[in-house]
Amino acid sequence: GMVACICVLGVAWLGDTFVSGHTKEIKDFASQTISQYPALLAVVFFLAAMLLYSQAATAKAITPTVVAALGISAANPDNAYMLVASFAAVSALFVLPTYPTLLGAVQMDDTGTTRIGKWVFNHSFFIPGVLAIVFSVAFGFAVCGIF
Repeated sequence: GMVACICVLGVAWLGDTFVSGHTKEIKDFASQTISQYPALLAVVFFLAAMLLYSQAATAKAITPTVVAALGISAANPDNAYMLVASFAAVSALFVLPTYPTLLGAVQMDDTGTTRIGKWVFNHSFFIPGVLAIVFSVAFGFAVCGIF
């Protein structure tokens, strides 16, 4: 029980402290990247979700910046499809092996097959999670192209 408390509270505190200290830089990076390379919207969502540990926090922090960078408005909704197609990338909570649910899964696995490797990105959830996001974003762009 104490391991769970430390994982949940410690990780949330660490993530909030880091992001609160660098919110301006994260928004500036998103705005500059999207204004120069609109096709990287999913990558920006992915990187922000890694740091923010929340889909809602990522959408709240990055979407207004992205909307302004892409020039989306009620009068000019041309690039709005990119937001819809790329939104699946805000599910990158699993990338850093510090998310409490991921740590809980590793802790509760008695077989030893769910583990965190020697490197930061070397864990059991990385490849399946990244593939799911890549396929979801690709499917989103394909469906947006149809409609």
